[in-house]
Amino acid sequence: MIAVGKISKSIGLKGEVRVTLLTDSPGRFRTLKSVWIGSEEGTAMRFKIQSVRVSPAAVVMQVEKVQTRTAADALRGQFVFVADKDQVKPKKGSYFIHEIVGMMVVDEAGAEIGTVEEVMQLPAHDVWVVTSGEMEFLIPAIKEVIRSVDIGRKTVVIRPMEGMLD
Repeated sequence: MIAVGKISKSIGLKGEVRVTLLTDSPGRFRTLKSVWIGSEEGTAMRFKIQSVRVSPAAVVMQVEKVQTRTAADALRGQFVFVADKDQVKPKKGSYFIHEIVGMMVVDEAGAEIGTVEEVMQLPAHDVWVVTSGEMEFLIPAIKEVIRSVDIGRKTVVIRPMEGMLD
């Protein structure tokens, strides 16, 4: 499963919740029949969706068995997960964060640089935090630097900019 949102608050008195999006595809919620809600994937519980209202920044959703504001408040801070089959495939050249984290980063000559430990989502572009022992490198996720991503081999090839690896 993959987290596509996080419940931020209850809305109204009938159990609706506001879901802060963790996806670039808010419209995906219109076609979902059910979601899993929980603090982590392993303990999430399945809920059928009763209604959905989509905006660019958030989704207002009501799920079965949550019919009061008190019940909705109890879900605050929980993640909303979808099954693998309901994942929206990223556009060509884009990847899910969970696919990038853990990948080996090498330069164009094949020299090992380190492992992607984190993806920072910044306004201009993402930055990948790559570590190698005690060293940490910040790699901008831009086409001038990221030359190829091989999901199958879990390898990223980069062309480092001057001073990037110093």
